[in-house]
Amino acid sequence: MATRPPRDSELEAILEKVRQVRNFDFRNYKRATLQRRIERRMQATRCRTRAAYLALLEREPAEVSTLVSSMLIKLTTFFRDREVWQTLEESLAELIRQRPDKELRIWSAGCATGEEAYSLAIAAAEALGPGHPGPELKVFGTDVDEDAIAGARRGIYTPAQLENVSKERLARWFVRTGNTFTVRKEIRRAVVFGVNNLVSDAPVSRIDLILCRNVFIYLDSDLQKRVLARFQFALRRNGLLMLGRSELIPFAARIFRPVDLARRIYRKDAHVEVVTTTQDRLPPEPTLPPRLIAAAIEPERSLLRDLLDSQPCPTITTDNDGTVTFWNRAAARMWNRNEGDVLGKKLSALGLSGLIGDLLIEQTGRVRNGRTEREFSDGLLENAGGDSITVRTQVVPLRDRTGARQGLLYVTHDVTTARGVEQALQSVQEELQSINLRMQSSNEELRASNEELETTNEELQSANEELQTTNEELQSTNEELETTNEELQSANAELDATNRELAHRTLEMDSLAFTQRTIIRTLSAAVLVLEGDGRITTWNLAAERLLGVTEREAVGQKLWSLHVPALKRPLIQKLRRHLQENRSLRLEGVPYQLPHGGTGSATLVATPLVTETNVLGSIVLFEDTTRAAALLEENRLLKTKRKA
Repeated sequence: MATRPPRDSELEAILEKVRQVRNFDFRNYKRATLQRRIERRMQATRCRTRAAYLALLEREPAEVSTLVSSMLIKLTTFFRDREVWQTLEESLAELIRQRPDKELRIWSAGCATGEEAYSLAIAAAEALGPGHPGPELKVFGTDVDEDAIAGARRGIYTPAQLENVSKERLARWFVRTGNTFTVRKEIRRAVVFGVNNLVSDAPVSRIDLILCRNVFIYLDSDLQKRVLARFQFALRRNGLLMLGRSELIPFAARIFRPVDLARRIYRKDAHVEVVTTTQDRLPPEPTLPPRLIAAAIEPERSLLRDLLDSQPCPTITTDNDGTVTFWNRAAARMWNRNEGDVLGKKLSALGLSGLIGDLLIEQTGRVRNGRTEREFSDGLLENAGGDSITVRTQVVPLRDRTGARQGLLYVTHDVTTARGVEQALQSVQEELQSINLRMQSSNEELRASNEELETTNEELQSANEELQTTNEELQSTNEELETTNEELQSANAELDATNRELAHRTLEMDSLAFTQRTIIRTLSAAVLVLEGDGRITTWNLAAERLLGVTEREAVGQKLWSLHVPALKRPLIQKLRRHLQENRSLRLEGVPYQLPHGGTGSATLVATPLVTETNVLGSIVLFEDTTRAAALLEENRLLKTKRKA
């Protein structure tokens, strides 16, 4: 049989110090992992030897807590490993279909700061459908680290911790508060957090699904088996267990039925009962030759036989090799087999219901090798009427008068009633533990609410003082407003007087504008008023008559692009140059085409309207001088005749 390697005394002293100060027992954790964690803390504290680090732990108890935190690695996120969660969501949907109207109980074992427990609650609520979660969903999140559990109860996470949460789930199940997100109350009510040591504390009971990832990698083989046995007890019939991808444990496949071994998903096997943990490997069987129970005197042997046959409890003896050497009448009645059918055969090969494999092989091996003096195990046995009874079988060494081990003695008792009482007590204990977890959670919430109320009260007092100050400021402002109102009333009176004066001036301006327009329209000369870019704003009746374009056609158009039959294009271009250069232009005897045909002459005067700073436009006068020119020509001809 393989022996354990010798243990490092200094390492054991450090672990014992942790157990004394923080009540964490790491003695059965994997030594390589513990050594790495301790060496990391030694580097951080600059301790060169373990003896120096142990002395530091003696001096500074706070370092013990730091060491425990470093050993309890909290590597967790929401919905970590998407492929696993897809499979898990399908399993949740299957559980809900199988039990549509019953409570769904889920256990996140080793939940650290709660991300995995809340992920389970969200996935289960979505699987249950609209209107959930309700009282039918209960998720238990447990961990050995009290600080981690306290943080999980608060349910506050940073965006980095929520990177695997989709936008839809983030909007539906979280509330943003500043730079953090808080889990909504309906999900937090469905999750109960509590401190629980998977190795030493009682497990949560009646569970449909257990999720425990990356915990077993820190435990040695014995602790792995102990925790797996507790999980097997905690699960309901056909309940599911999911481990981490890196946690392939052979013992799990022996007490659970693998569902998806690649993703480490197992289902509880209702036909397997686990009472105590066992060694991972079976010890080698002794090769002693078979022996029968020998007695020195035949009468004594007959008396012993009668005594054992009179026993109401089934009694079986085997030699050290496991071969049946005695089978009493109670055993024949319980298993309906005569003594002649079993004597000389291997007990483990008889397939007796109620005697499970762990008892016949591993527990028997411990008694045979002298490691324990007594082992027992419970199992189920169906009687002739089809009813199941619970039997408890005890195995002890069978010794002769000198104390030498001659074989093994198996005694079986019907403990159906006692087992029922035990299960009832266990259920009550687990319910009390669940209530205790709820009370812890409620106390934390009440404490948090009390702190929030105190903070709110302080804020309200501060706000009241601010309101009083604001009220005083408002009173002062009101007085200022009254003074301003009086000033505004005075200014309003002045504005009324000014408005009346402006109205009178407006009437005068309207009258002047009407007079001006009338004068311009009645002038015999054509009057054109242009803006700075040459756009026409005024075009009087004389302009319509002399230039052959109506006011409607001309106003709003640019003179430079308007077709005026009476004026030639070179004349218009010359006019444009002068006005753009802000120069006046006067042309006499300008030939133009008369509207009724023929050619006439006119005088054209263009004057730019310029102030000191701006160019307002220009005014163009076009006066017909055809008749005046004809009279002057006649007068000249008459003077010429007279001289002749």
